[in-house]
Amino acid sequence: MKPHKAENEHIWVHEMQQRISTLSKEQQEKTDAEKQQLKEAHWMHCPKCGQKLAAESCGPLEIDVCPSCKGVWLDKGELGSIVESAGHGSFFHKCLQILRQDNPISPHLSPNP
Repeated sequence: MKPHKAENEHIWVHEMQQRISTLSKEQQEKTDAEKQQLKEAHWMHCPKCGQKLAAESCGPLEIDVCPSCKGVWLDKGELGSIVESAGHGSFFHKCLQILRQDNPISPHLSPNP
């Protein structure tokens, strides 16, 4: 007895879903491995000149500083903490007000989760 057209389509769809699922898992594994490799290659390196960053205390915060080009790199929420601690009349607070006019809840200025 010959399978019906609907049965053939169901089998074909099922096989395609399995192939897509397998390919998706393989791609995710590659992506995770690539992300890990990139993180290891670039973690705590200056994005400007590539030198190893040094952690420096800045009041209650620990910021990343490049000893070569003197670039300063902040983690999420650190800019907001610096600006808020500077006081309402300060230059930093005025900058924060300008930044928050267009985007009142900026992920870069919000406190750490």
